[in-house]
Amino acid sequence: MGQQWPTAIGDVLIRRTSQSYTVYAVGSVSTAGQHDFSHSERVDHVLTSDEALEIAKTLVAPAGRIYLLDIDKGDGRQYWL
Repeated sequence: MGQQWPTAIGDVLIRRTSQSYTVYAVGSVSTAGQHDFSHSERVDHVLTSDEALEIAKTLVAPAGRIYLLDIDKGDGRQYWL
């Protein structure tokens, strides 16, 4: 994925794929522009978007944002709380 995402420390990523079945990976952003979990300490994997969003809400910093990135489509969107 060549596109840079406007993520910052304190944000949370939710990565979604539905290649064989739908799964969501949720983890904190540790570097600005992060769009994957290659340097994350903790990543949770869940099967529904509701579960993913609930976990993200517990991880996001007070001024942070939550991003949902679809691995299959290469697109993303931002949630505001």
